[in-house]
Amino acid sequence: MTTQTIPNDSLLRRALLGNTLFSGLSGVIAAVAAGPLAAFLGLSSPIILIILGLGLIGYAVGLYRMATRQPISRNDALFAVVADTVWVVASLVLLLIGWPPFTTAGRWLVVIIADIVAVFAIVQFIGLRRLK
Repeated sequence: MTTQTIPNDSLLRRALLGNTLFSGLSGVIAAVAAGPLAAFLGLSSPIILIILGLGLIGYAVGLYRMATRQPISRNDALFAVVADTVWVVASLVLLLIGWPPFTTAGRWLVVIIADIVAVFAIVQFIGLRRLK
């Protein structure tokens, strides 16, 4: 019987790949459905969602490159943790200052997405700490 060893970067790699998928899908949805999504959120113009969507697609490409590199760069992983943390903090600031004036459903969507991003940040941080 052989035992299979799991590399100590597997949690970080999986978190980065999950984040890649979430960020990429979110970016495509934001860019393609910017008009209806802007109305749902209470935004006056969809242009910010198009820009945000394209940025998220670019971020997803970067995350994928990080996740598939052998070995994973500690600095790249730290960047992902910091970027996700900044996203969460920025989301909370937008909600607290009330600008833009989101609809109730829009506020909930911002909170839910910030929670998901926070989970990615936490799991990526734990995975980063496990690297030797």
